[in-house]
Amino acid sequence: MLDIILAVVAAQFIGFLWYNPHTFGNMWLKMTYPPYRKHEFGKYPDHVCYGSAFASALSVALLLSYMLPYLGATTLWASVRSALLLSALTTAVELPHLTFGAQEIGMFAIDKGHNTAVMVVQAIVLFLV
Repeated sequence: MLDIILAVVAAQFIGFLWYNPHTFGNMWLKMTYPPYRKHEFGKYPDHVCYGSAFASALSVALLLSYMLPYLGATTLWASVRSALLLSALTTAVELPHLTFGAQEIGMFAIDKGHNTAVMVVQAIVLFLV
């Protein structure tokens, strides 16, 4: 259980670093909410946004804790490699949404980079704890 808790905390920390104004935060914000969509910013209350981030981190940690042993990830490198492959799979599945939804490629890259970082860090935490 401690491994899951630490993996969730690690995911929240990654999100804080990733979307910080000093890293990708300002760039992501400009691409997500261009001037014609500024009215949509803050559409959901903070507790909904952060609640969904927590639920996502918890879900990913639980799924990785099940899948990594199932995939035979018995070393740190195997855990990292498995997380990278799972992230590549989820990114590939979402690729058509980029084009059909006319999303910004930069926003897509920032979001998928975040997802990859979360999966890899959570896999490391789950392996080490």
